[in-house]
Amino acid sequence: MRATCGVTLILTLTALPFPLGCTAEVDGEPLEVALAEAGLETDETCLGGIDSASRRGPFRFQREQLGRVNLWVPDVPQGCRVPVIHFANGTSARCSTYASLIESLASHGFLMACYESTNTGAGDQGLTALSTARSAFPDLVSNKIGSMGHSQGGQAAFTVLERAETQWGSSFVYAGLAMQPASGFGAQPFLRTWQSVYRNIKSPMFMFSGTADILVSALWVQRAFDALSPSVEAYNWSRRGSTHIPVPNNETVEIGVPWFRWKLLGDQSACRRFYNLRSGVSWNVADEQNARTCGS
Repeated sequence: MRATCGVTLILTLTALPFPLGCTAEVDGEPLEVALAEAGLETDETCLGGIDSASRRGPFRFQREQLGRVNLWVPDVPQGCRVPVIHFANGTSARCSTYASLIESLASHGFLMACYESTNTGAGDQGLTALSTARSAFPDLVSNKIGSMGHSQGGQAAFTVLERAETQWGSSFVYAGLAMQPASGFGAQPFLRTWQSVYRNIKSPMFMFSGTADILVSALWVQRAFDALSPSVEAYNWSRRGSTHIPVPNNETVEIGVPWFRWKLLGDQSACRRFYNLRSGVSWNVADEQNARTCGS
């Protein structure tokens, strides 16, 4: 890449420090055009500097509904682009069951989507919701996609992530979070096993069990971890005292905000917050593979 003031610049994708008065170009094109053609975004600065330890972020949000897709749209400054995260609810639950969790993430600047269905595991609804959000807000959403869910929807956190990777390809950034995933329960991928879908995932995945969960055991969650490719970055933790019902909204806010800020926005302070939780008394590591350090 070259600046027209004659200085050749070597940059990372998370910082663009151009000298004053210079216009950056890549192969003769303006930098913004070249990055857009590569599927990369440069205008997420409005999401910088937000405390990932805060349960409520700085942004207001609007509720919208498009068919069966519920949306929580953050009110960010004009021109800012934000990640979109789909949440898949558990069997017989509704999107509203997880309202406090979804609203917390929306207040941190994530466009949240939740397809209203009681049978979410196969991932069809989640992919529809992500596509709906991207079509409805093309000037707001970035190339960052998150997938999360609880119980049967915890399986959907994996299946939607895998299907999104296939749909939008390697120019996008992805991350998943599964709350007490009940892999193999409920709706299953068409003509595929959940294990084969999990094995195909390429993006970072976090999952957790609860020590007070009498429905989905730690062993059940470990099966999900073991089904992933050994090359994938993955974390399986346990949350002390977490139940299945009532649903673990507060616990997921605690871990979900730093997780998605780290993995989708590259926020290194969020990375440190994530690992600080592991060193406390509430979260314990069950298994990890290819864990990244902060700054890497």
